[in-house]
Amino acid sequence: MRITIIKSDQKGIKALELGKTKLAMTVALSMLSIFVIVGATFYTTKWVLQQDLVSETAIQKWQMELTQQKEELERAKKESEDKVQALSSRLASMQAHILRLDATGARLAEEAGISDEFGFGAAPAMGGPSEDESTDKASYHDVLSSLDSIQNSIEAKEQQLFALESLLLDKNISAEQKITGRPVKTGWLSSPYGYRSDPFSGKRAWHAGIDFSALAGSDVVATAAGVVTTVERKAGYGIFVEVSHGDGYTTRYGHNKTVVVKKGDLVKKGQVIAKVGSTGRSTGPHVHYEVTRNGKRVNPWRYLKES
Repeated sequence: MRITIIKSDQKGIKALELGKTKLAMTVALSMLSIFVIVGATFYTTKWVLQQDLVSETAIQKWQMELTQQKEELERAKKESEDKVQALSSRLASMQAHILRLDATGARLAEEAGISDEFGFGAAPAMGGPSEDESTDKASYHDVLSSLDSIQNSIEAKEQQLFALESLLLDKNISAEQKITGRPVKTGWLSSPYGYRSDPFSGKRAWHAGIDFSALAGSDVVATAAGVVTTVERKAGYGIFVEVSHGDGYTTRYGHNKTVVVKKGDLVKKGQVIAKVGSTGRSTGPHVHYEVTRNGKRVNPWRYLKES
């Protein structure tokens, strides 16, 4: 087989004849060139795609890390805001407590007729050389320490107030702590102290107090100055009030309709503490009145006679 290639140019016509061997070599070289080009293109494209894939994975990883950092930042911000809110609430509560203590202390000092040596309402005087020359801003722990100091100040004021209350009790209650009179302003003695016929069963039963019948809603008064120690609904007594007068003495008032004092209140002799009712084990509006000494109920009659 022979192939003749004719080429025409300015120099004339030239003819190139390819034999079977040269033709085979030419075709082989051409095919090899094509395979090399295709292979190079394939591997180059694969490498480029791999490079793009790695780059995309890295970008996704960075995006995930950025998202996590943003979430951590938001959590830290939220925790900081919560801490600030908690500190603000605690500080506001303490300030309100201090103002209330100051007002109560000043009022008690005025009522007691004594000089306000504790300085209620005034800022506490403080001073002394400072050994800390640091100008750094206060840390969270510094704020907590300051709040603890305020808490200690509140507790100190409460102790002062208790002392002032004791002075007031010594002055006022000492003059009025003697139990005398009746627990009602209007009414009559309807059941004495001692054995009686039980109004429900009709059997002989012990009655540890004195009953005073009165109109429902009329005043129940303290028979001596003291501190209200109990306000509750008590079995048999209904709505019940107990007042402590010192030296182991207390007075008790049962079957009330309502109570106008609360536990911890200071009451004066003759002050209204409740309203006559018929709560508990009762047949009608009245006050069940008891006197106790060192926890033992005694006959209130002697205190009525002293009035």
